[in-house]
Formats: sequence, structure tokens, C-alpha cells
Amino acid sequence: MKYLLLCLMLLWPVSVQAYEAVPSPSLRLVLQARVTISPAVEVGDSDHGKRRFIPITGGSFTGEGIKGEVLAGGADWQLDRPDGVRELDALYSLRTDDGAVIIVHNKGLSVPDPRYLMTIPAFHAPAGKYEWLNRRVFVGRVSPVPGGGAVIISVFAAEG
Repeated sequence: MKYLLLCLMLLWPVSVQAYEAVPSPSLRLVLQARVTISPAVEVGDSDHGKRRFIPITGGSFTGEGIKGEVLAGGADWQLDRPDGVRELDALYSLRTDDGAVIIVHNKGLSVPDPRYLMTIPAFHAPAGKYEWLNRRVFVGRVSPVPGGGAVIISVFAAEG
């Protein structure tokens, strides 16, 4: 047992030094959507915090070799946690100008101070032209449109 412990202690510096710096991934803008929304529907207090949802009523999007409309019928289900953080959980659909329907599940966090609103959109696209959306990790940034009634969602692919 002492021999094993001694070997581990001697190997520890070697194993720590074996790690190399990994380059940070880069982000590339691949899609931007203007999503129209209705006023929030308050669900009320729950065991985890206050819940609401925001109906998605439509919109449009454009990006790398892709454009079309945001379909009505989705929603952003939100939870205001006791620590002041808002969890976002949006599910909605896009229809491309050539007729493909793509489901988007966009989860994220909104923190009021300092302001932070980021999401991790996941796409469920049919095989073919848009299946590349199924094979990447994305980061989203949500920005309100002045005057309300819509948000801009910018989607970035993580590269590297």
C-alpha cells in the first residue's frame, strides 16, 4: 500500500504537466430570427418558483443558406427562481422558404444584474439540406426589440 501511494505521489507532477492548453472554441453567427410574441401568461407560484409562459406568434429568420418563417404556436416556458435567475425553456418551429420544418428547443438563463441572457438552442431538422443543424452545438443571445412585441434571437455555432 505504501509503495502504491509513493508511486502515485511521484507520478502526480507528470500527469499534471501532461495537460496542454486547449484553444478556446470560436463562435460563428449562423442564424438570426425576429420572433413575435404575445404578453406573458402568468401561471403562478410553484414548488420551484413563479412560472409563466410567453406565446410565440410568428416571425422570420435568415442565415447561412437558410431563411423562412417562425411558425405560430410555440412558447417560452419560464421559471423565476428564488435566487433571481429566470430559466427559459422555449419550444417552437421554423419553416424554411423551401418547405422544411425545423423544431427548435431553446433553453437558457436570464440574470438581471449584471445583465446576462444566453441560450443553448438545439435543432431537430429533417435529413437533407438542413441536417447540419443537428450536428453542431449552438449558443444563442436574445435581445428585446424596442417597443416590445418581439425579440431578436442570434444563433452562433461553436467551432473548433
